[in-house]
Amino acid sequence: MKVIDKQVYIVGFRKTDNDEWETSGKTYGNLIDAQAVMNKLSKETPQQLKLFKFGRAVPVWTTKN
Repeated sequence: MKVIDKQVYIVGFRKTDNDEWETSGKTYGNLIDAQAVMNKLSKETPQQLKLFKFGRAVPVWTTKN
């Protein structure tokens, strides 16, 4: 298996500056889909929205055979 360079996008929201960022838990594989969801939410709710981008996979642990 090859590890490929992939970006994952998550839309976060919060009510005030003092609140922590929350997400629905849904991830998007491309920027256009994430921006479309963010634009739709911005019209429906007065909450602050932010788009988070996560980079490629990083190994958590390794085993030697």
